Amino acid sequence: MRSECPVDYPCAIADHSKEGCKAALTWVVGHLEQGQTLTLWIPQKQMLRSNQFLVCLSKEPAINVVTLRGGFYCADGPVLAMYPNSNEIAWIMGANGITALAVVQWSDDLDTWVKEVGAKVVHSFKPDKTRRFPFFEKEPELDPEVIKRLEDITVTINLNNSIASASFEKDITVRQLLQLHDTGYELPPKRMAQWAAAHGWLYDNPKELANWARKISSGIRPRISQ
Repeated sequence: MRSECPVDYPCAIADHSKEGCKAALTWVVGHLEQGQTLTLWIPQKQMLRSNQFLVCLSKEPAINVVTLRGGFYCADGPVLAMYPNSNEIAWIMGANGITALAVVQWSDDLDTWVKEVGAKVVHSFKPDKTRRFPFFEKEPELDPEVIKRLEDITVTINLNNSIASASFEKDITVRQLLQLHDTGYELPPKRMAQWAAAHGWLYDNPKELANWARKISSGIRPRISQ
């Protein structure tokens, strides 16, 4: 049975501006030790044809390029993760052998993940009259009671097992979320997925947690064992 495994390596985050990408790369290279390999994580391989920063980086022979679809289970040193969303962070953090992790964010505001892992902000975009970034979809902060219930779920279920299908893990998770919803607490799905990824939930489980939160918030009451 696998329970929560706290992050034991340094993390950093940057915005997706040119300066942010360079700052994240500089930070992660600074954590590269002799004999280690730098891993570049990207969601899709086609990005290597359309993003000049990634095109140049992927041509470096000493860099190992991995994708979400290709699977990422083992690293040998620091990792630069480009543009993961809230549901994908857990797939990166589930890999063995990571010694440092720098994330360049894109469409999701990852501030809950940043807070939970103590990530260093190495570059933060400041809009001006000439450059504007799209606004993140802002979810409400996680209520302390929601965090407490997530902590209870984390120490109760086997984090290796899926919470998507009929199982003890699904029943525990859904029951806690229903209780929170019925007592008036908001269930911000992206923030919950980020919290889960930072606390040892692996692979698709943070995504499934967010899915259950969305369904329950919309009025659906998933079936659970009594």
